[in-house]
Amino acid sequence: MSICLMLHGIGPAPERVEPDERPYWISESTLAFVISEMRTQNVRLTLDDGNDSDARIVLPKLVEAGLTAVFFIPSDRIGTPGYVTEHDILELHQSGMEIASHGSAHLNWLKAGDAEIANDVMRSIERLTGIIKAPVRSVAIPYGYCDRRVLAVLRQIGIGRVYSSFRGPYADNAWLVRRDCITADMGSQEIRAIITRKPDAAEAALTFLRIWRHTGNAALWAA
Repeated sequence: MSICLMLHGIGPAPERVEPDERPYWISESTLAFVISEMRTQNVRLTLDDGNDSDARIVLPKLVEAGLTAVFFIPSDRIGTPGYVTEHDILELHQSGMEIASHGSAHLNWLKAGDAEIANDVMRSIERLTGIIKAPVRSVAIPYGYCDRRVLAVLRQIGIGRVYSSFRGPYADNAWLVRRDCITADMGSQEIRAIITRKPDAAEAALTFLRIWRHTGNAALWAA
């Protein structure tokens, strides 16, 4: 089992960031702590939303540490103020980072029809693939909102791996990856506890049942 962490913006939140998103912007010192933990723990790092801090702040620190991460980018935001550019995305890819989709328009897929979800994802993959000239296989669910229908659409269009906001460890061959979100109010002890926790069998079973209620068989699919 592995732990997957989810980050968003790094540094002071710009004025464009809505109040409900500001708690997801963490300090550079918190990022440094996460990276230091990655050196010694079985941790996978992901970053959502395509903020320009991905390229300005995160990439140099990962390269310096000899580590990699997955960057989930909403393709409609590429090149707009405060977000990564095509050049940034290519630099991330060439530095060994995985480029992945966060949809095109950052929609709530629970409120979208099947065809709208498929179109949102495929437009994003087409744009990102055109930039890096390599396959884009993974998707992170915008807002973390999903159910069996949403996951069935993603499976049907051939998505190789889906990253969710369900918390807890995930099996290395899982198609639906659980992630723990790191927020601004978390200290180093709380983050370390997330990374190093070892749930017992009863806790693991209850967590699985909670996820099963939302996802059905998708909770068991292998990548």
